[in-house]
Amino acid sequence: MTFIKIITVILSLIVTGLGLTSQVKKNYKRKSVEGLSFFYFFILAISYSFWSAYGFLQKDLVLIIPMTLGAIMSWVTVSQFFIYKIPNE
Repeated sequence: MTFIKIITVILSLIVTGLGLTSQVKKNYKRKSVEGLSFFYFFILAISYSFWSAYGFLQKDLVLIIPMTLGAIMSWVTVSQFFIYKIPNE
């Protein structure tokens, strides 16, 4: 069972780390969030945050590690909407 937990954490970190981190970097380089959905990233940030909280309550590192990274990167993306101004939709 431990092997599956380790693989789950590693794969989750890769997916979250590559996906959200690359979006944050792209936004930073462009100084823009044009083409992105504020609502989507806001809901994503809330979802990751609740899963992180649940992981902490359960003391489950399989949830805590990747979900906390996802929450942080999602909230960074949400904050970029305010830093770079939300485009007119």
